[in-house]
Amino acid sequence: MTISEIRQIETNREGRLDVVHLIKEGSFYHANDWSAWLMVTYPIGEAKNKPMTVTAKKLKDGYIHAFVGFPATSLSKYIPEDEVERFEPVSDNQIDVTLGIDFGDATMEQAGAFVNAWKESLPLSEGKKQRREEREIHGQAPRITRITDILSRIVSLPMEDMSPREAYDTLRELRRDIVSIF
Repeated sequence: MTISEIRQIETNREGRLDVVHLIKEGSFYHANDWSAWLMVTYPIGEAKNKPMTVTAKKLKDGYIHAFVGFPATSLSKYIPEDEVERFEPVSDNQIDVTLGIDFGDATMEQAGAFVNAWKESLPLSEGKKQRREEREIHGQAPRITRITDILSRIVSLPMEDMSPREAYDTLRELRRDIVSIF
């Protein structure tokens, strides 16, 4: 499911302030944006004992996407059916969980403002591209030196004297070193 589809689900709540939309992605369930806020602010199950880690990323359009997740095999631990008002499978990839929280006279706009303020307060995780660019800006000379060292090691390898296993292990080590640079 794309982030745009998730945003659509989270913004079209139809007045249901206390519904957590769990989206299955691979072997994990994720609660995104508003649903993540509910999971963190009103913890149930396993989350009462061990607070969930929130990941927040700023998208190109400036939108902050926040989410929490847990293994699909732990669904009953994180969402115990006896602690929720309603547990409703929507599709193979989505479960809606109604927490039964009374928000009083709060409107969708007011609750949305709380969620947005919460998302704005989260530390943003860096994307791979951003981290790579920062390394390039701050470490140009050391990176070139490390590449030169790796090339020197490759040139000086006694390939004809190595067993296939030694060659494989050496190649893995060189690859790991190259990946660490970039």
